[in-house]
Amino acid sequence: MQSFQSGPFLYQHETYYNIGLLKKTKQFGSRQHPYIVAENPNIGAREAISLSRRMMKGHKWECFVADLSFLGWSLLNLFTLGLSGIFYSNGYNAAFFVEYYVHVRGLSKDSGLEGSELLSDEYLHSKASAETLHAAYGDVAETVEQLSSNLVPVDKPNGFVGFLSEWLGVRILHARSVTKYEEYREQLHQIDTGREILDGTIYPGRLAPAPMAFRFRESRTVSSDRSYSLVNLVMMFFIFCFVGWVWEVSLAFISEGTFVNRGTLHGPWLPIYGTGGVIILILLKKLRKKPLFEFLAAMVLCGGLEYFSSWYLEKTHGGQRWWDYTGYFLNLNGRICAEGLLTFGLGGLAIVYLLAPALDNLLSRIDTRKLTVVAVVLLAFYCVDQAYSAQHPNIGAGITDYKGSATSQVS
Repeated sequence: MQSFQSGPFLYQHETYYNIGLLKKTKQFGSRQHPYIVAENPNIGAREAISLSRRMMKGHKWECFVADLSFLGWSLLNLFTLGLSGIFYSNGYNAAFFVEYYVHVRGLSKDSGLEGSELLSDEYLHSKASAETLHAAYGDVAETVEQLSSNLVPVDKPNGFVGFLSEWLGVRILHARSVTKYEEYREQLHQIDTGREILDGTIYPGRLAPAPMAFRFRESRTVSSDRSYSLVNLVMMFFIFCFVGWVWEVSLAFISEGTFVNRGTLHGPWLPIYGTGGVIILILLKKLRKKPLFEFLAAMVLCGGLEYFSSWYLEKTHGGQRWWDYTGYFLNLNGRICAEGLLTFGLGGLAIVYLLAPALDNLLSRIDTRKLTVVAVVLLAFYCVDQAYSAQHPNIGAGITDYKGSATSQVS
């Protein structure tokens, strides 16, 4: 028989359980509000939540079952440190629930549900007519026609210059054949994009309930399928070195509350960041169209670079270490670890597909002669720092004396 003392506890437990269940039920009720707002941004937040609850009436259980069906993927994502989610299941989950929204939306529209008239983006689920698209994207049609009429085929560069461009993504200063070929390829890409817009293959943002600003660009985009000039690669090396230095100095300042000049050199640069970024761009050029292989190769390449750097510095500096991952998950002799390898892979993707193309566009706007002078000056200072640091390495508290410090990840 239940004791008097256990009665209030059971009542309290049941109350908390019911409150939790009610909250969970409300979460399923408002499940569609992000999609509603995405379809029609003119709808207010409260109105979108109310409409979502009406749409989900009678569908909460099936939504719960759908969530359960992804439990296995969630566990796999956990065991693979998020990799399976990044490369597959996150996108699969998002695509599934978008289709589920389309299903529930269709039922709501067919039944004349109150507020369903606000779901007014007809081109989200049906293709606009050619006349409507040409009227909305007249500038795109004009640009495509102009580009097509002025397009002159360019042969793919061959010989040593072609090899550097094709396999290493490197363009020497006066390789005009490479420049012309990449401009020709970019024009083809722009023409194809414009035709996809006019054919209705791409969602017509200008026809949305809240029209999206759109400007068709003729100029070079942030496409990763390109080669980089030697001067731009040198400048990107120093940019990556400086960004890495700022990153680690900031971590040290946040955790230790003091400025620590990280790395073996005395200047504001960490060569391992610059070297890693540049060798990813050069050695993995042929993998740029395969992001998964690019990610894995970046992990292996940068992991090997970090391991070798740790080993070399230790051997040439009397056993001195500038970083130690001992105690980290899946570390190898304290020189590399799983966390670092994952960071290398994700960072490599960011460099290849976002940072390097954007930086290349910016650097290409600067006069080549002036940029060359800056690159030579930076190289001179860097070589002086390397020579000096070879005899007088940067050591001390928070740099090599990091035992017990929260900033033991130095590169």
